[in-house]
Amino acid sequence: MEVSFDGIVYRLRASSPMPTKTVGAFVLHTFMAEKNKVEMIACTDSLPESSDFRGQGGDLISASFSRLNVKDGDMFSGKKIYKPTYVDEDTI
Repeated sequence: MEVSFDGIVYRLRASSPMPTKTVGAFVLHTFMAEKNKVEMIACTDSLPESSDFRGQGGDLISASFSRLNVKDGDMFSGKKIYKPTYVDEDTI
């Protein structure tokens, strides 16, 4: 049994602020944004396998789980973050 919720996380990809000719003014160059699917799992009895991660043929870039304090001790909660897609900053 698994209880989960999906969400989206956006991260702007940008360079370091660079000074301009105007004293005290800076410009920030951006180049696309990352869009990641995040799956928040409230309760599950199974954990991701190594083959679910990038580099092993899967789509996950990270996963973090904690065991729930239940009688049998075989239930977990956590989250999975999937590999990003890149979108134009104006679409966010």
